[in-house]
Amino acid sequence: MDTKQIAIIAPRGTIRRFATAGAINTLLFWILWEILRLSPALELFSETGVWAIAWIISCTIAHFTHRYFTFDGRKDVKTTMIGAFTVYAIGGALSTISYEFLVSNLAFQIRLIFVINMLIWGLFTWASMRWFVFEYDE
Repeated sequence: MDTKQIAIIAPRGTIRRFATAGAINTLLFWILWEILRLSPALELFSETGVWAIAWIISCTIAHFTHRYFTFDGRKDVKTTMIGAFTVYAIGGALSTISYEFLVSNLAFQIRLIFVINMLIWGLFTWASMRWFVFEYDE
């Protein structure tokens, strides 16, 4: 599939394009989270702690994925990096709180909780990145 076909199916800035990049970012996040859960880090930091660690590491990767694929690189990278990490810090803190709430209060399978939490905070991140960080306007 070439660039023109991608632009027709999922134009820059759309939730479809964000979801495509987000799927890759989420896969990387999930793999990192699973590795941390299998490591001694789980006992050292707790279930919520390894969630937060995986979130922080994956944020750097996600910023550049969204900068170059989802939106565009017209704004200064320092500006978008500061904005993205502000969004990620807010989303990271609130998603960690919601993750802890879900883990503590629901008898759902842990991976279902992961998916529910990622969907909620993925929508928040897309809207914040589109309108505040990249100020993307078609």
